[in-house]
Amino acid sequence: MSDLAARLRAIHERVERLVKERDDLRGKVTSLQTAAREHQHEAGVLQARITELERENEVLRTSAVTQRGDRQREAKQQIDELVNEIDRCLALLNG
Repeated sequence: MSDLAARLRAIHERVERLVKERDDLRGKVTSLQTAAREHQHEAGVLQARITELERENEVLRTSAVTQRGDRQREAKQQIDELVNEIDRCLALLNG
């Protein structure tokens, strides 16, 4: 009879461990889901920023055609900065 009681205790302890493990995993799933939602939001914000920068870039490109001398160099520099910012945003989205 004590063998049966020992086996039942062992099963009970295993069930308790499995329930605790399940609860821990549920907590991890919840935190991962929260992190995923935050990353999706951040990706949306970054995508909106990319779109805005691309529009600005297009405006700068069209205005650069009409500019001469120093103004043209400044516009090109601004375009380069915007392109670099777009690249950084894309890297964050892909990262």
